[in-house]
Amino acid sequence: MASLGVIIFAVLFFNGAFATVNVQKGSQGGYLLIGVDHIGSYQKIGDAFDKVKKIQLEEKYDSSLFVGVYFDDPASKPEDSLRSYAAFAVKDSALALALMEKHPEMHMLNIPKENSFFTELETSGMLSMIIAAIKAYPALGDKIKEENPKTTGEGMAFEEYHYGFTRFVMQVR
Repeated sequence: MASLGVIIFAVLFFNGAFATVNVQKGSQGGYLLIGVDHIGSYQKIGDAFDKVKKIQLEEKYDSSLFVGVYFDDPASKPEDSLRSYAAFAVKDSALALALMEKHPEMHMLNIPKENSFFTELETSGMLSMIIAAIKAYPALGDKIKEENPKTTGEGMAFEEYHYGFTRFVMQVR
Protein backbone atom coordinates (compact mmCIF):
# COMPACT_ATOMS: atom_id res chain seq x y z
CA MET A 1 0.00 0.00 0.00
CA ALA A 2 2.81 2.37 0.84
CA SER A 3 4.36 1.84 -2.60
CA LEU A 4 1.05 2.63 -4.28
CA GLY A 5 0.76 5.79 -2.20
CA VAL A 6 4.27 6.86 -3.22
CA ILE A 7 3.49 6.20 -6.89
CA ILE A 8 0.24 8.21 -6.74
CA PHE A 9 2.00 11.06 -4.94
CA ALA A 10 4.80 11.06 -7.53
CA VAL A 11 2.38 11.08 -10.47
CA LEU A 12 0.42 13.97 -8.95
CA PHE A 13 3.59 15.86 -8.05
CA PHE A 14 5.13 15.56 -11.53
CA ASN A 15 1.84 16.61 -13.14
CA GLY A 16 1.56 19.83 -11.14
CA ALA A 17 -1.00 18.96 -8.47
CA PHE A 18 1.06 20.75 -5.83
CA ALA A 19 2.23 23.68 -7.98
CA THR A 20 1.59 27.19 -6.73
CA VAL A 21 -0.78 29.28 -8.85
CA ASN A 22 0.55 32.82 -9.20
CA VAL A 23 -2.13 35.04 -10.75
CA GLN A 24 -0.81 38.14 -12.48
CA LYS A 25 -2.51 41.19 -13.91
CA GLY A 26 -1.63 42.85 -17.21
CA SER A 27 -2.37 43.19 -20.91
CA GLN A 28 -2.82 39.90 -22.75
CA GLY A 29 -3.95 38.99 -26.25
CA GLY A 30 -3.26 40.80 -29.48
CA TYR A 31 -3.64 37.76 -31.75
CA LEU A 32 -5.31 37.02 -35.03
CA LEU A 33 -6.44 33.41 -34.97
CA ILE A 34 -7.74 30.98 -37.56
CA GLY A 35 -9.59 27.92 -36.39
CA VAL A 36 -12.80 25.97 -35.98
CA ASP A 37 -15.73 26.15 -33.60
CA HIS A 38 -16.64 23.51 -31.05
CA ILE A 39 -20.01 23.15 -29.33
CA GLY A 40 -20.26 20.94 -26.26
CA SER A 41 -18.13 19.96 -23.30
CA TYR A 42 -14.90 21.92 -23.10
CA GLN A 43 -13.17 18.64 -22.24
CA LYS A 44 -14.04 17.35 -25.72
CA ILE A 45 -12.46 20.18 -27.73
CA GLY A 46 -9.60 17.82 -28.65
CA ASP A 47 -11.24 16.79 -31.95
CA ALA A 48 -11.42 20.45 -33.02
CA PHE A 49 -7.72 20.86 -32.20
CA ASP A 50 -6.93 17.73 -34.18
CA LYS A 51 -8.63 19.29 -37.25
CA VAL A 52 -6.76 22.57 -36.81
CA LYS A 53 -3.39 20.86 -36.34
CA LYS A 54 -4.00 18.66 -39.39
CA ILE A 55 -4.73 21.73 -41.54
CA GLN A 56 -1.70 23.54 -40.16
CA LEU A 57 0.52 20.58 -41.06
CA GLU A 58 -1.05 20.16 -44.54
CA GLU A 59 -0.49 23.83 -45.27
CA LYS A 60 3.02 23.70 -43.81
CA TYR A 61 2.27 26.85 -41.86
CA ASP A 62 4.65 27.30 -38.97
CA SER A 63 2.69 28.61 -36.01
CA SER A 64 3.99 27.79 -32.59
CA LEU A 65 0.98 29.31 -30.82
CA PHE A 66 -2.20 27.27 -30.49
CA VAL A 67 -5.07 28.86 -28.59
CA GLY A 68 -8.31 27.57 -27.14
CA VAL A 69 -11.01 30.21 -26.61
CA TYR A 70 -13.85 29.50 -24.19
CA PHE A 71 -16.88 31.77 -24.57
CA ASP A 72 -19.30 30.51 -21.91
CA ASP A 73 -19.25 30.00 -18.16
CA PRO A 74 -19.78 26.27 -17.65
CA ALA A 75 -21.49 26.99 -14.33
CA SER A 76 -24.27 28.94 -16.05
CA LYS A 77 -24.84 27.10 -19.33
CA PRO A 78 -25.67 23.46 -20.15
CA GLU A 79 -22.58 21.46 -21.05
CA ASP A 80 -23.91 20.48 -24.48
CA SER A 81 -24.33 24.19 -25.36
CA LEU A 82 -20.87 25.47 -24.39
CA ARG A 83 -19.15 27.38 -27.19
CA SER A 84 -15.41 27.21 -27.77
CA TYR A 85 -12.88 27.67 -30.55
CA ALA A 86 -9.65 25.81 -31.38
CA ALA A 87 -7.13 27.80 -33.38
CA PHE A 88 -3.60 28.84 -34.17
CA ALA A 89 -2.17 32.33 -34.55
CA VAL A 90 -1.51 33.78 -38.00
CA LYS A 91 0.57 36.80 -38.94
CA ASP A 92 -2.05 38.62 -41.01
CA SER A 93 -5.57 38.54 -42.39
CA ALA A 94 -4.39 37.81 -45.97
CA LEU A 95 -3.03 34.46 -44.83
CA ALA A 96 -6.18 33.76 -42.81
CA LEU A 97 -8.38 34.54 -45.82
CA ALA A 98 -6.32 32.22 -48.03
CA LEU A 99 -6.64 29.43 -45.46
CA MET A 100 -10.39 30.01 -45.17
CA GLU A 101 -10.77 29.76 -48.93
CA LYS A 102 -9.11 26.35 -48.92
CA HIS A 103 -10.74 25.24 -45.66
CA PRO A 104 -14.25 26.77 -45.40
CA GLU A 105 -14.86 25.22 -41.97
CA MET A 106 -12.30 27.68 -40.56
CA HIS A 107 -12.87 31.28 -39.59
CA MET A 108 -10.88 34.15 -38.12
CA LEU A 109 -11.10 35.51 -34.61
CA ASN A 110 -9.26 38.51 -33.28
CA ILE A 111 -8.30 38.49 -29.62
CA PRO A 112 -7.59 42.12 -28.79
CA LYS A 113 -4.91 43.04 -26.29
CA GLU A 114 -6.86 43.86 -23.12
CA ASN A 115 -6.61 44.04 -19.37
CA SER A 116 -6.43 40.50 -18.07
CA PHE A 117 -5.74 38.23 -15.18
CA PHE A 118 -3.51 35.30 -16.10
CA THR A 119 -1.36 32.51 -14.79
CA GLU A 120 1.11 30.08 -16.31
CA LEU A 121 1.40 26.47 -15.23
CA GLU A 122 3.72 23.74 -16.44
CA THR A 123 1.95 21.21 -18.64
CA SER A 124 3.47 18.19 -20.32
CA GLY A 125 0.50 16.02 -21.17
CA MET A 126 -3.21 15.47 -20.76
CA LEU A 127 -3.14 14.78 -17.00
CA SER A 128 -1.08 17.88 -16.28
CA MET A 129 -3.45 19.95 -18.50
CA ILE A 130 -6.48 18.75 -16.55
CA ILE A 131 -4.80 19.43 -13.22
CA ALA A 132 -3.62 22.87 -14.41
CA ALA A 133 -7.13 23.87 -15.53
CA ILE A 134 -8.62 22.65 -12.24
CA LYS A 135 -6.12 24.83 -10.38
CA ALA A 136 -6.00 27.87 -12.69
CA TYR A 137 -9.65 28.83 -13.14
CA PRO A 138 -10.67 28.96 -9.46
CA ALA A 139 -7.52 31.00 -8.69
CA LEU A 140 -8.27 33.40 -11.56
CA GLY A 141 -11.89 33.76 -10.46
CA ASP A 142 -10.87 34.40 -6.84
CA LYS A 143 -8.35 37.05 -7.88
CA ILE A 144 -10.90 38.82 -10.07
CA LYS A 145 -13.42 38.83 -7.20
CA GLU A 146 -10.73 40.08 -4.81
CA GLU A 147 -9.64 42.90 -7.14
CA ASN A 148 -13.25 43.65 -8.13
CA PRO A 149 -12.33 45.52 -11.33
CA LYS A 150 -14.96 47.81 -12.83
CA THR A 151 -16.09 45.91 -15.90
CA THR A 152 -18.97 45.63 -18.31
CA GLY A 153 -19.33 42.00 -17.29
CA GLU A 154 -17.99 40.90 -20.65
CA GLY A 155 -14.67 39.29 -21.25
CA MET A 156 -12.99 36.32 -22.78
CA ALA A 157 -11.20 33.28 -21.40
CA PHE A 158 -8.51 31.63 -23.45
CA GLU A 159 -5.61 29.29 -23.08
CA GLU A 160 -2.31 29.63 -24.91
CA TYR A 161 -0.55 26.31 -25.38
CA HIS A 162 3.22 26.68 -25.33
CA TYR A 163 5.90 24.02 -25.21
CA GLY A 164 6.01 22.89 -21.56
CA PHE A 165 3.45 25.31 -20.15
CA THR A 166 -0.02 26.73 -20.63
CA ARG A 167 -1.04 30.33 -20.03
CA PHE A 168 -4.61 30.65 -18.74
CA VAL A 169 -6.09 34.08 -19.40
CA MET A 170 -9.31 35.80 -18.34
CA GLN A 171 -9.76 39.18 -19.97
CA VAL A 172 -11.90 41.74 -18.19
CA ARG A 173 -13.70 44.53 -19.98
